[in-house]
Amino acid sequence: MEHEEWLERAEFFALGTLDGEELTQFDAHLSSGCSLCKAKVRVAMEMLAQLAASLEPVTAPDSVKTRIFEQISEEKPDYRFVLAAEGEWQEMAPGISAKHLSMDTTRQRVTALVRMERGSRYTNHRHTLTEELFVLEGSCYCGGRLLGPGDYHRAEAGSIHLDTHTDEGSLMLLITSVQNEMLE
Repeated sequence: MEHEEWLERAEFFALGTLDGEELTQFDAHLSSGCSLCKAKVRVAMEMLAQLAASLEPVTAPDSVKTRIFEQISEEKPDYRFVLAAEGEWQEMAPGISAKHLSMDTTRQRVTALVRMERGSRYTNHRHTLTEELFVLEGSCYCGGRLLGPGDYHRAEAGSIHLDTHTDEGSLMLLITSVQNEMLE
């Protein structure tokens, strides 16, 4: 390869756009000690740093963000997004509401945010499948233990939850069966 071609690749190397065999070859060329290409890479990286530093950050309008997320959804239909302002909270029991995030009909499991208001209780129930719970805010008693923010609980299929309640209120991420057996 002519040395002019190596010098041309130096800028692409600095940009991080070389890959595969081209990257391997250029790395080997630099490792061979070519001071001209090393200098070209250094100058290109300095120019890129100056360019980046000279730009003012711009916040995209919400409409642009929405269009980007819509396009991602169209191109990647296997992705699901539920933004904080989306979805509806549905009352499950007095003082307890859920916002469904995802439903896996094949495995009969639902992922939801669950909000328990201060002093609320959930009906005793038997799990038909494994249940997983992660406390995001507040606290609740579950499986006989007080859980707070960042605490995780897993209940295996067949286990029974008695006296699930909260004194202060809580917000939890819950992954559970759609067919738990209510005991009361």
